[in-house]
Amino acid sequence: MLHFRKGIPRTAVLLSGSLMLGLAGPALAQSASSTSPATANLQIAQVANTVLEIQRELNRLGYSAGPVDGWMGSRTRAAIQAYQRDNGLLVDGQPTSSLLSHVRDTARSGRSEPTRTESDASSRQITDIQDALRTLGYEAGRRTGRLTEETRAAIRSYESDQGLLASGQPSAELLRHMRRNIEAAPHKSVDADANTIAGIQADLRMRGYPIPRVTGQMDAQTRQAIREYQQGQGVAVTGEPSAALLAQLRAASREPVPAEDLTREQRAAAQRALNARGYEAGPPDGVLGPRSRGAIRTFQVDNDIGASGELTSRTMALLGLGATSDVAEPAAVEPESYRVRVRDDFTDGDHTRNPAWRIASGRFDVRGGGLNSTMIPPSERTEDMGRQILSELLQQQLGFTLPGQETAAVAYLPTRIGSEFRITTVVSGSAEAHSHLDLGPYQGDKLNHGYRLNYRANQPRPLQLIVVNESGISMIASARLPLDSGGPHRLVWERDSEGRMTVTRNEEILIDVVDRTANDRFDGFSLINAGGDWTLHEVVIEDRG
Repeated sequence: MLHFRKGIPRTAVLLSGSLMLGLAGPALAQSASSTSPATANLQIAQVANTVLEIQRELNRLGYSAGPVDGWMGSRTRAAIQAYQRDNGLLVDGQPTSSLLSHVRDTARSGRSEPTRTESDASSRQITDIQDALRTLGYEAGRRTGRLTEETRAAIRSYESDQGLLASGQPSAELLRHMRRNIEAAPHKSVDADANTIAGIQADLRMRGYPIPRVTGQMDAQTRQAIREYQQGQGVAVTGEPSAALLAQLRAASREPVPAEDLTREQRAAAQRALNARGYEAGPPDGVLGPRSRGAIRTFQVDNDIGASGELTSRTMALLGLGATSDVAEPAAVEPESYRVRVRDDFTDGDHTRNPAWRIASGRFDVRGGGLNSTMIPPSERTEDMGRQILSELLQQQLGFTLPGQETAAVAYLPTRIGSEFRITTVVSGSAEAHSHLDLGPYQGDKLNHGYRLNYRANQPRPLQLIVVNESGISMIASARLPLDSGGPHRLVWERDSEGRMTVTRNEEILIDVVDRTANDRFDGFSLINAGGDWTLHEVVIEDRG
């Protein structure tokens, strides 16, 4: 991904093994005179190569460092921090040469988990994550080892509650995060006799918790029900029975019990209603995690009813959802209709007017039924890859390219776009091994900052929904899509007021995720060809508000 700036670019300063933005304007000439071009180029190339090798080694060891591309994004930094934490190192997230040596030594000594096939790792990993989610009080569905929509929603809810990027994707890093939280929870020895356990089971069962039988014996269902109850009460989550817990349950025996047989959509409707009233219930995904239960309790306190943290019949009625049989479809205000900001199908054969596209670099022509550009993808040869990485870093940080090494063709449309948008594009492209296309709404004067749809043909899941800002590049979701074969492909990308984004191709849902990182308005739409022969046949940009 490239930065394209207006005005005078800022110079790059090499600090602690990573590139940081430094002085502006005339300082560029001063920096160039004090450091020889050869030395600066070598330093930049070394940093990129170190990041690339660290990504490769960390991925082999089971840490999710993201694509092996030499770019230092938030995912790579998080993987470095997780590795440093697991190995007792200083946790600074920096991609240094000494860290690379340590990672390689770890791989050679076999101290980390052995490399497994993707399918084996995925099945075992998802099963472990489902177990961890249930232990932490999230409704992850049945223990299947498959990434169901319910499991994905539970992961998103956990990530949102923990302040993580809400990707909904399983990973070794996510599992380690969950296990640390489980280990950090206070554990007490079971000091309850059979009568106490039976009393707890009976009270919880009466409240609607899924305990099939009152047996007086601790089992997984009882432990999970205790955890969910404790979580809803905002107390320490231990999952352990005790006389004190039984007393608390009996003291609150007059507290309303949860409404029975609520569907996931009904729970989601309650979350939407809470969010609309200013209560922070989290994503409307139908999963009642700590944030949702906290919002329910606050709403109940404000309305002078028992603060159970449960969706009781009284709570649902006060939310305007009526009887439980009436809430399958939420009582929501009809959203404002979309308004068209920009539409262009290039039938006039001119991209300089109606609307007027601006060209930041490269060459664009209207041919082949749309706006076309061609960029030669980088070679797989090591020396060419190094030159490509160096050129991209120079363009990003210093504002110039190597002779004969223009890295991208960039066209953009300046126009105000709201945070609730629908962007429809029809694209077709080449099948080059390293073809690379990036498009989406941008913010400010950086034509690749904001939410982006990024297509890289050499990735296992080539279509990537990312967010780019001053902190770096963060992956939100990805999908398998052969965008550079056949076509044209119609992609419809929507984002609503709650941050939910969907990407569909010919009405097939490819991505469905919630993210609120970039909530401000956008300043335009940009198309970046970083490799391949691509044609944009049509674009329609709409927003609300």
